[in-house]
Amino acid sequence: MSNSLSVGSAAYGLPVRNGLLPPAVRRDLADLNSQYLELGLVGALENDPRFGWSEAVRRCLLETDPTTRTRMASSPFALFDLALPAAAPGPVSRIADAPWLASTGDWHGRCLSFALQAAFLAWRLVESAPYAARVALGLSAADEARLGELKPSQLAELAWSHGLVCARWPRHQRFWEMLVGAAQRDSAGALQWTHCVGLCLFGSDGIAVAPASAEAAARRRTRR
Repeated sequence: MSNSLSVGSAAYGLPVRNGLLPPAVRRDLADLNSQYLELGLVGALENDPRFGWSEAVRRCLLETDPTTRTRMASSPFALFDLALPAAAPGPVSRIADAPWLASTGDWHGRCLSFALQAAFLAWRLVESAPYAARVALGLSAADEARLGELKPSQLAELAWSHGLVCARWPRHQRFWEMLVGAAQRDSAGALQWTHCVGLCLFGSDGIAVAPASAEAAARRRTRR
């Protein structure tokens, strides 16, 4: 793990703690990743844009069991993406208006709850550990600045924004096959290598032809 995270962090020119994110960040990130995979594989949400994987990627993920998904969730980066809206969110009128309060127990409510948790984690990291926000969430400097200006009362409005949560590398079948395979084998070396490839893919559009170039970039960096 330390090698993969060090490589990705070096690409950003960011400091790391012995190649590891702080334990609390890893814990919270794994929790969110687990939720995202669970929600995204629910049949009722198959066509939800928040989980817009290609058909091939979805098939690959549907073949996983809970243990495999737990190992996948431990990746040192989010398995989901955050796309901040162009306009700054306004303050919420009333807590009682929160849509998940009216729909707790259904998938819609759980998705909204997840979006709020993800927005809060991003906001907290920007405030306390900006380098972790870049490594774990792939946030740009502009997004960090925008999040840093938000008030707590604006986070719920951000979470309700259409398109905030979306799939990361939704068409990158090769990456997901690598991650699933490494998790199924429970191979520390294979997981580290896949994490390295994933960190190298930040900023890409997730097109399926990208893995070869990403893997080549990872090899070049690890040789230095």
